[in-house]
Amino acid sequence: MRSSVAALFVLAVLAAGCSQHVQPRLASSRPPAAAPSSASAIPGRPAAAVWNLRAGLNVAALSCKGRGRVPVRGPYGQVLSRHRALLAAAYSAEQHRQGGNFDRFQTRLYNRFSNQRHPAQFCRDAASVARRAAAMDSPTLALNAGSLLRELR
Repeated sequence: MRSSVAALFVLAVLAAGCSQHVQPRLASSRPPAAAPSSASAIPGRPAAAVWNLRAGLNVAALSCKGRGRVPVRGPYGQVLSRHRALLAAAYSAEQHRQGGNFDRFQTRLYNRFSNQRHPAQFCRDAASVARRAAAMDSPTLALNAGSLLRELR
């Protein structure tokens, strides 16, 4: 079953790379019809890295405003728009992997990103990561999500 979920994720990544690009719009904190997990980039689990990266950027988009913090909202909206299919596939894969623990895991994941020792630095890092992620095609983002995620830590 895991191999079929992984195969579906890979197909979604490839399909996302071929999809047309749409105008970015600011999304809500809800996943773009999908959402993945795992607070760290686990080798062999690109869906987890993609979903965790989205979660970190979501927290940044909501909290990085005012008080000298670099805003993340615009680039995050572009990530959501450009990578809609990839994010949906990552959400499905992570929801399947987490099963009944998905909501609890998401709460912990968001709490980790929300409790930053150096919020201004987190916002600078998140803005940089979001701009680079928005500029990538979906297959490239899937391959680089783990390294981008580590920049948010």
